Amino acid sequence: MQKSNRIWLSLSLALIVYWLLSSLLLIAAVRGVGGHFGYPLDDPYIHMAMGKHLVQDGLWGVADDGFSSSTSSPLWTFLVAVTYKIAGVNDWSPLVLSSLFGSLIICFCYYVLRKFSNLARLFLFLTVVIVFVPLPVLTLTGMEHTLHGLLTLLLMYCAAGYLAKDGFNARLFLLLILLANLTTVTRYEGLLLVLSVILLFIVKKRVWEGLLFGASSLSLVTAYGCLSLANGWYFLPNPILLKGNAPSVSLVGFSVFINRMLTSFRSSPHVLVLLIACLFIYLWLRNQFESKDKYLIILVASVTFLHMQFADTGWFFRYESYLILALSVVLLDVINKSARFMETTSKSADKHIVGLMLLIVICIPLATRAGLALKGYPVAVRNIYEQQYQMGLFVQTYYAGKHIAANDIGAISYLADVRTLDLYGLANMEVLQHKLDDSFGEELIRQLVSDHGVSLIVVYNTWFVGAIPDEWVEIGKWRISNNVACGSDEVSFYAPDDSYKEEIISNLAGFSVRLPSTVDQSGIYVSPQIECPTSAEADSPLSRAQR
Repeated sequence: MQKSNRIWLSLSLALIVYWLLSSLLLIAAVRGVGGHFGYPLDDPYIHMAMGKHLVQDGLWGVADDGFSSSTSSPLWTFLVAVTYKIAGVNDWSPLVLSSLFGSLIICFCYYVLRKFSNLARLFLFLTVVIVFVPLPVLTLTGMEHTLHGLLTLLLMYCAAGYLAKDGFNARLFLLLILLANLTTVTRYEGLLLVLSVILLFIVKKRVWEGLLFGASSLSLVTAYGCLSLANGWYFLPNPILLKGNAPSVSLVGFSVFINRMLTSFRSSPHVLVLLIACLFIYLWLRNQFESKDKYLIILVASVTFLHMQFADTGWFFRYESYLILALSVVLLDVINKSARFMETTSKSADKHIVGLMLLIVICIPLATRAGLALKGYPVAVRNIYEQQYQMGLFVQTYYAGKHIAANDIGAISYLADVRTLDLYGLANMEVLQHKLDDSFGEELIRQLVSDHGVSLIVVYNTWFVGAIPDEWVEIGKWRISNNVACGSDEVSFYAPDDSYKEEIISNLAGFSVRLPSTVDQSGIYVSPQIECPTSAEADSPLSRAQR
């Protein structure tokens, strides 16, 4: 078999590993919820709800009552809407899109690593990317992270190649601008990479190119921001404003700001070891690298530092996933090239030993993280199905066309045709404004619920300690076990006042038999005999249904 055919075989095998592992995880998750397909987070349903209303109502929002800037990934939401326009509203489109871009990530990694690799090494490197990102779990979230990871790699490699050459190349420069726009409008963390590229332009004394690149790269983000402003919302999407990290203008604020980066690195050893490894190899073998490789390492290190300072990590292994992907690919790329260098030099045994030890140290936190992600995915799908999905079904069954209030709106907005007062602030400007100026509290909640004519409130009590109005009547609670994905393991159902009490009691009691038996129910809608069964009654069919 010719070498080129053997190399192609490694790509085919890697894609099979990716698809097979994704399929096995999906099957395990679906079996865990009785054959129901779903996602491990509530967030995908926000994109799905907005895509649904864009196609059906021509509105960019989570409901049919108007515009809402509730997505931090406008491009992904638009792509979901495109698939809905073609195939109709369905649960599978986000997964299909995510799988497509995940496969393209593997193809790009193959393209980068193929030059100096044999069959075994290339297959090993591609498998490392698949398992350690971990790409299957990222795919099965049904969100924009595989697209963002792919665009990040494309922009990073194109920028490094462009910066390594002197002179202006109009075609490549336009390609850079296109990739930068797509990256930033997929996830706003792309702005960190754009900033890093601008700084490298300036360092290379190509200031006008850097400024032109920076201004042009913000075209789509600016267009979306202007659309948002025109509809009475902020320039940046609500999720960005709620989760961002900007320092206060004071010595204490700056200290807190810097401490955040240190805390982020301490809580993310998988990111730290990859960053250290990239910098170590760069310093160790920097004389053997081309300028493009040096720019790659500078870019990925710069983006990592900026992300750990300004953005979040965690929340089901996804916020820093593009960093893990970029750091891993760049590291494997330079290891691949350095391995070729060491193979052609004498006395390379020590370097091989050092390299092997380095890989072992890197693999420990990455393997731990990947293991947690692979193990946690089926559990997370069950969590969302037992809580968020059931909330959506309940609201659609009894409150279609009415106003409700909630703090987790994804599945509710997708499954139910309701007007939702979002008490977290993703889809409500008043809530966001008061959260930003620290005036969000009981009085505002009471006023908003009254103004919107809310007939049901579904919230996590732990998110509103000291802010729940006294006149609210808690009708019941649903509790799930082994929670890894929901904002709380217990969600409470409230009546705004006594006039709604009997109706909600009747609705919750009627829906109780439809809940999975693993959901523990409590509250005034549950009779004392069922709420506290005797040991003899505990295993009865009725008791299991109520629990």
